[in-house]
Amino acid sequence: MTGLEGLLDGLNERQLGAVEAPETPLCIRAGAGTGKTRVLTRRIAHQADIGAIDPKRTLALTFTRKAADELRDRLARLGLRDSVSAGTFHSAAFAQLRTRWAERGVRPPDLIQDKRGLVARVAKQAGMQLANTEVQDAMTEIEWAKARRITSDDYPEAATSLRRWPALNHGAIADLYQRYEAEKTKRRVVDFDDLLILALRDLTDDADYAEARRWSYRHLFIDEFQDVNRLQFDLLRAWLGDLNDLCAVGDPNQAIYSWNGADSDYIARFTDWFPGAEVLDLVDNYRSTPQILAAGRAVLPAGAATLISHSLDGPRPTASTHVDDFDEAATIARALRDAKGPEMAWSSMAVLARTNAQTAKLATALDKAQIPCRVRIDSHRAVYGAEAVTPDGADAVDVATFHAAKGLEWPIVHLAGMEQGLVPISRAQTPAEVAEEQRLLYVAITRAERELHCHWAAERAFGDRIAARSPSPYLNAILSVP
Repeated sequence: MTGLEGLLDGLNERQLGAVEAPETPLCIRAGAGTGKTRVLTRRIAHQADIGAIDPKRTLALTFTRKAADELRDRLARLGLRDSVSAGTFHSAAFAQLRTRWAERGVRPPDLIQDKRGLVARVAKQAGMQLANTEVQDAMTEIEWAKARRITSDDYPEAATSLRRWPALNHGAIADLYQRYEAEKTKRRVVDFDDLLILALRDLTDDADYAEARRWSYRHLFIDEFQDVNRLQFDLLRAWLGDLNDLCAVGDPNQAIYSWNGADSDYIARFTDWFPGAEVLDLVDNYRSTPQILAAGRAVLPAGAATLISHSLDGPRPTASTHVDDFDEAATIARALRDAKGPEMAWSSMAVLARTNAQTAKLATALDKAQIPCRVRIDSHRAVYGAEAVTPDGADAVDVATFHAAKGLEWPIVHLAGMEQGLVPISRAQTPAEVAEEQRLLYVAITRAERELHCHWAAERAFGDRIAARSPSPYLNAILSVP
């Protein structure tokens, strides 16, 4: 085990308080660039070092395999390589199920490898000829419903009340949802959401088994708690039982996944869900200049972001108006090339946009300018290069959607398409939807360490249609920072 003195080195006062706090449940609200993963892993190591937790009975969870790999790597460097279990909600649920199936002599079901293909097949069986976008839409809606524990029968009413407007009507989605579930049962296969559902069912149906499971994992640590959905939260509560030995880390200002089923209410009202819990705030930002943080603060409601920059002053954000989206992309490409020099790597720069469609045009412009780039589209990733595919790890400009940029950072960031209808997106109509668009823009802005450049086009092509555009209503707020 790493020595106690080494574990606490380099922590500021608030970070130290979060690492040493004896109380649970504990919620650590960690703003952008405040070192949340560092604090989470140091807290696990410190609590193990002083005997407050048993590392072999500790479970640390996050949401992506990449984040889980980073969590395991940091814990290993702190001397906890083979003791703390770290992974995603899905991997933890799958591990629980595999053990349970082995104990009961049950042949495990197969895990679906092609969910989209199965949705397309059940649609065809129902006589529905769907385009690829409609199949994708249906799959997204099924995933959203399962994340919120909404059945196929309840989907139409829930989707209507929560303003879900997929390409297919709600009745058709509900029918596909029911057929999809029935086909999985027939084929004896499960999808990733089923892993959580089955793990939860085992815990709620068998009290003795649930107690044994809680003994095995007594101490729970959750990263990115603002991204938890109802299914994950219900499973978390089942894992905890009456123990409430929980440390949750997250940032309400980076809650941007309600469209995918996440519910930021769990972090926003943490003390309601866990009475007597302590809530601590990390506000010291070590990533961005005061000007970048001021720009991020300007697009949120007053008082929502209170981060303090520990970086030197930098340039104020800029804004550029372009004739059309092609001129915008070409201008950004020239700016990237002008910024490139012996001391500046391509990978130190990023171009962020609100939609997947925008990233394709931007990547084409960079390719034409012979600028290597890597495109990140939400949770899926494609790569482009000037003459060949640019792999991860290569020196390349990142072109990403706002959502896909979360968790990343660059010295120079260009925001493309800063226009009404894109930022905020036109379908955001309710106060809750507009608030999420504000948080999404905040995430995009705070990816920048030193320079932020905003762009908008007077005309933009949407397929074969050319539309006149106006600047985003948030642009003036960004430019008004001192």
